[in-house]
Amino acid sequence: MWRVGSKLTHPFNPELGVGLVKAVEGRYLHVYFPAPDQELTLAQENSGLTRLILEPGSKALLLTTEETVEIAEVQGHQYLLSDGREIDDAKLWPLDTEDSPIDKLAKQKTDSLRSFRNRLDGLKLQELRESGGLGSFLGGRIDLFPHQLYTAMRAVEQNPVRWLLADEVGLGKTVEACLILSALLRTGRAHRALILAPSTLTVQWLGELYRKFHQVFVLLDRERLDAVEATYGPDVNPFEVHPFGVMSLDVLASDARFMHLALEAQHDLVVVDEAHRLQGQTAMETIGPLVLHAKHALLLTATPLHADREGFFQLVSLLYPEQFPSFDDFQARLKKNEVSLPCTSSIQRADVGGFPPRRAIPIDLPAAKKDATKDPRAAWIAEQAKDWLSNHEKALIFVNELRTLEKLKTFLESATQTRVSVFHEQLAAAARDIEIARFRESNAPILICTEAGGEGRNFQFCDRMLHYDLPADPVMLEQRIGRLDRIGRKKDVEIVYFRTEGAKPDLAKLYEQLELFERPAAGFDPALRSVRETLAEKKSFKIVDVCAEVENARKITQSSLPKVLYPDAYDSSMAEEVLARVPENLEAATKKFALGAAENLGLKVIDKGGEELYYLELGSSLKVEALPGVPSDARYLGTFDRAEAVDKEEFEFFASGHPLIEGLMLELEDGNRGRAAAVSLEDARLGEGLLCIYKRNALFEARAVNPRGPMDVERVLEAFESSKRIPREKLQEDELWSDRIRLLAKVLDDTDPAGELVAAAYFRPREA
Repeated sequence: MWRVGSKLTHPFNPELGVGLVKAVEGRYLHVYFPAPDQELTLAQENSGLTRLILEPGSKALLLTTEETVEIAEVQGHQYLLSDGREIDDAKLWPLDTEDSPIDKLAKQKTDSLRSFRNRLDGLKLQELRESGGLGSFLGGRIDLFPHQLYTAMRAVEQNPVRWLLADEVGLGKTVEACLILSALLRTGRAHRALILAPSTLTVQWLGELYRKFHQVFVLLDRERLDAVEATYGPDVNPFEVHPFGVMSLDVLASDARFMHLALEAQHDLVVVDEAHRLQGQTAMETIGPLVLHAKHALLLTATPLHADREGFFQLVSLLYPEQFPSFDDFQARLKKNEVSLPCTSSIQRADVGGFPPRRAIPIDLPAAKKDATKDPRAAWIAEQAKDWLSNHEKALIFVNELRTLEKLKTFLESATQTRVSVFHEQLAAAARDIEIARFRESNAPILICTEAGGEGRNFQFCDRMLHYDLPADPVMLEQRIGRLDRIGRKKDVEIVYFRTEGAKPDLAKLYEQLELFERPAAGFDPALRSVRETLAEKKSFKIVDVCAEVENARKITQSSLPKVLYPDAYDSSMAEEVLARVPENLEAATKKFALGAAENLGLKVIDKGGEELYYLELGSSLKVEALPGVPSDARYLGTFDRAEAVDKEEFEFFASGHPLIEGLMLELEDGNRGRAAAVSLEDARLGEGLLCIYKRNALFEARAVNPRGPMDVERVLEAFESSKRIPREKLQEDELWSDRIRLLAKVLDDTDPAGELVAAAYFRPREA
């Protein structure tokens, strides 16, 4: 049977590929395997070695001339080519043409049953991930709120995606933007993206993208820009070197060259946070062109249409300049109910519900004496901090000025003998995030911040908010409260403030009568701005008149806008329908596939307890050369449970988008593992048959046949759960094996299945 020049495959090490017999010595063969560049000595008998025979119609390389030829007929150790030539086996080398699952079965090149089942699990998971159109959104480390999913789905249905996110404060605009961004990147609709945000929020964006959505962006600050120039030279565009970047609005606007380079890079997606800052000619001229020229654009603002029509118009006209040529035209069309904004999300709290109540906690104190060595407010906080520390509670304290922060920090650290965290505008972006991380993870009960922490930041983990000073701007007060009063908060929002004897102006009394502590004030900024201006100019005013103006604005804000303005606008009645599209068993299916694939491929897997906590590590035992997109030395401690991942951000979230999960999915899709199997079934009534799996886009379909025709495929699939692999030596005993498989395949062809054949399995009753 064996001679020099014969080709073979190793039954237990198929990864070796095709081997060439270089010598035959008695009972042994010396075989060279080109793929791993390895020579082995193998026993001829009882080793399961299979001679590789080139099938008619297959392609081969003629070694003497290096031409590609086609096999017409097999004649022992000779081949008849399609052009009539007869060529010896030793002069031909099989070209890398991937066998179909049916061909693999016919050639007895079967995989392990575990691999076949894992391929089925992978196909089921892929279908689930696209279930109900939510596939691109379900991998985030986030609670699934229907209004956010609904907004993201509506946005990505458009092409291009040019969207204004103008939801009320605390409803999660950043999460909506990240959902949309991730969907565009994962579906290949965007290949470079730039996020522009206030400097106080840039590092937070990086963290949100990475921790919650597995997206790796870089901070394009001056240091990074200088590093690109030093490394690549002055003529290299930093936005080309780093196609996924987060940049401060101030840095971008500080140098006309940065804007030119950003425009030159032609980002597919531009995201602008706190986009109301673009109002004004200078900002529109510097930042506006980037939004106008990007294919996809997202603008985030807390300023709704009814609060600032002109500012709202400026943002919408950046997204769709041809539809809204002038503000006068916009105004006129608004009056006639002729404006439709299908590119805008403007959801209010009333549309969502489920927010815990705000609880105002006033603290009455005497005025500080001029000759005192400490402020009564600081003394009160120091006394309360003892209880906060023992109860593991955290308080966010706002002050108006940096010098106040520094004095209060020094006093409290001395009085409480604990570290006090701070957040202010003079800290570098990275330092701010380190302070927040330390505060959150340590037992420290206090973080003091200036207004730098009042915009965009999420301090929902804090137990209470304390206003050391009240701002002389009610809009700023609402921004502060919005750091705790956010979607997903479970406990009451405690708002502590001081009422001091003889205070002028008496902001506590004014804000109490305006009901700003206990009722959300977002959305009627113009009325609140008039309060701020009155306070700033120290004008006299009647509180009753101010209250009437604010209450009127509140009624306008809470009234429903015309349906024609926001077609298909979200309301709470849609929640059940949206959440019904989220597959209940997605996390379980991800776990089943990922752990099965990891063990199949030789990863180290350790169950660490918790809800669904596992340690997975690539290493020397890996059975494939690499996993796509996964570093060779990668190790992960993570969970498959969404609730655990949201609660404990120190763990990875093994879900769609995570590099390990995506690497395992790509390995399965691109590789040959688990494409062909031969099994025996306990259910003898099923008899002999063929199960084939077809794939069309993200959907898959299973078909089963016996020699007489189609079978109940669900019954066959159920029987596969307790099936056993038929050893390859058993298959080799069947001289009619190939004919048996080809006959079943012909019956299957008559059923006209749709899609690409990706896996096949022969089955028969288990021998008694």
